[in-house]
Amino acid sequence: MGINRSVSFFLIFLSFLLMSCSSTSWVVVEEQATDLSDFEIISSQYYLESTNGVTPAQPIVHFDIRAINMYEYAQRVRTERYIQRYRPRVGFVLLGMAGAGLSAYAAYSDQILTEPTTSQRYALLGAGGLLTGLSFLNMKPVGEPSKTGENKLLRKTGSVQQADTINVRPYNSDLPSIRISYQDQVIRETENWSFNEGRISINLAEEVDAGLFEEDPADNILVEVSYDSLYSAKEVPVSSIFEQFVIVDAQITALRNEPSNSRDNILTDLAEGSQLKLIEREGEWYKVLYGITETWVYANDIRTIWRPSEFATDLSVIAIPNIPFGSIDVERDIPILGRSLPNSSAFLLSNFQYGGEFSERVYGERDTKLMEEYFIQGFGIRSSNIVKAININSDRLLERAYSRLASSFTESPQNLHVYISGYAEIRDSKVYLIGSSENESNETRYIDLHQFFRALNNLDLSSILVFADLDILNETGSTEPLEDLASILTSDNSNSAVFFGARPDQRSGIYTSSDGEQNRHSLFTYFLAEAIKERKMTMGEIMEHLERNVPFTSRSIYDRPQNPLFFGNRQLRLLN
Repeated sequence: MGINRSVSFFLIFLSFLLMSCSSTSWVVVEEQATDLSDFEIISSQYYLESTNGVTPAQPIVHFDIRAINMYEYAQRVRTERYIQRYRPRVGFVLLGMAGAGLSAYAAYSDQILTEPTTSQRYALLGAGGLLTGLSFLNMKPVGEPSKTGENKLLRKTGSVQQADTINVRPYNSDLPSIRISYQDQVIRETENWSFNEGRISINLAEEVDAGLFEEDPADNILVEVSYDSLYSAKEVPVSSIFEQFVIVDAQITALRNEPSNSRDNILTDLAEGSQLKLIEREGEWYKVLYGITETWVYANDIRTIWRPSEFATDLSVIAIPNIPFGSIDVERDIPILGRSLPNSSAFLLSNFQYGGEFSERVYGERDTKLMEEYFIQGFGIRSSNIVKAININSDRLLERAYSRLASSFTESPQNLHVYISGYAEIRDSKVYLIGSSENESNETRYIDLHQFFRALNNLDLSSILVFADLDILNETGSTEPLEDLASILTSDNSNSAVFFGARPDQRSGIYTSSDGEQNRHSLFTYFLAEAIKERKMTMGEIMEHLERNVPFTSRSIYDRPQNPLFFGNRQLRLLN
């Protein structure tokens, strides 16, 4: 029993030691705290401001009415409430309990001389309890005071002025006016523009004509807004409103997987009018999106336009798939018109790879291969008797090819067939073939065809036929330069004939359209091959076939004329 009492007494004592309490207090933390609920507006100043960015995805510029308000706020004493926890001091508790024990001993002990009366006994017990209770009241704080989050603003100690900028609604019945201009040219102006939920909003993609801008706009678009006496202006770059796209301007252009002129990097051909999104320009090439693939087109074959971003969802891409040689009707089933003779030769002069200001001659390589096949299979000319000068850029290189031709004349006289293709210019009444710029600088070089024809005339020839598909770039209405060039061969040799694919004031087109036939040759070369395939054996018959088909097809596809020219003996046969 005594042990149980001792344990109970110990537990009670321990609980007294572990007990704690807390108290709260209000502490002054600031003498001049701003009372945001006690204020007065002293003044207001209004202005217009545009803070939003403009992008092609969101081509809307916003102007907001804003006010700078000056407020006067009351300042007061600010207090915060804290909580402090306390715990009894062990030493004082022990002393109190010791005093209580002595009082109890004195009250009930029979060892003292005089036994206390009942009143004295109660007094001693009360004193002991009082000592114990007082020992528990002497507590020490535990930890730092913690905030409750409560605060109070008490007496006013002063005032303070502060400015604040806020968006405000239109403050009268006036409507705003807007003015949009570019390079001092007014694009849009109105004095009664409507508010959009209290703000002035302008969709620039709808208000501005994208067709006004060149590839690299020199200036920004200026947007000016007025409301009441307020005014604001913002300059917006064209590229923040519209995106750039390219449109194919050439009859056909190659879409490539890298920016270089190579037959191995062509993905497909694009017809005139095809539209693609522009990514960037690198020199003579444009990087464009074909679906989700980054591809390249030659800069000279396209033009750039600015359009809203939604234009990309409805692009027209007219792709002409690559097909191998031999798939076109004139490329197969070539008739055998003559047998192999040692006194027949051919010369192929063809430039089709260009750079700088000139576009690539589409299908120029295919045209050259077609004529080579007709010379070999149809005319029976040995491949060893065919000399080629492909993509040359100087008279010196042409002279080297001519020397090979002259040295191949093992027997005389010779029947010579010449095919010429490329861009040309007429300068000082003379006809020049423009040199190819493959692997060269962009400097334009010229090849003197008059000099070349005179060299041909010096050969020991039985007959000579020249088929010249020249795309003459500087327009001139006179046919005299071509007639003078042909006369070098025809004036002294009755067995000569010279064909030109078009007049000097006409372009030589290709026989491919986006919504029609895709014959992948120039009009002149295609119908020349067709006439030979149909066994038109005299120059007159071939010319009649060209005159009947080339102008009509050019009108049908391009709505422009192309009239072949002929000089020489119409009775001359294709093969002697």
